Amino acid sequence: MTLETLSILIYGLLIFGAVVVQGTYAGLTAGLAFGFSNREGVQPGMGAVGRRIDMTLANLKEGAIMYMPLALLAVSLGVSNEWTSGAALLTIISRLVYVPVFYLGIPVARTLVWLPSFFAIPALAIGILVEVPGALP
Repeated sequence: MTLETLSILIYGLLIFGAVVVQGTYAGLTAGLAFGFSNREGVQPGMGAVGRRIDMTLANLKEGAIMYMPLALLAVSLGVSNEWTSGAALLTIISRLVYVPVFYLGIPVARTLVWLPSFFAIPALAIGILVEVPGALP
């Protein structure tokens, strides 16, 4: 399995795990009735931890919107080079560290461990462009 493929798998599992954490936290703090409601009102008992849990999931989804199409494109085209594998490795490590750091509310570290995954997105695109014949003039 290439690093690019592994990064897709890990990213998907991270999002799944974040959904489980969010649902579990909501159930524990707001109660089962809220979990089965239409959630039109404010979640009772959310607090700072609940907001960080929600923001972590939102950030993972936002990052996935940018990263996943490129990673899937690289895998489907059979592109794996220094750029794409480096971007995949940066994404895996960065996101695995990012989630607990955000949950714990460590402000400066949160941004520092997020940055590599952000810069991995254009690196991944460059890696695809340099491999695909005719993609660059």
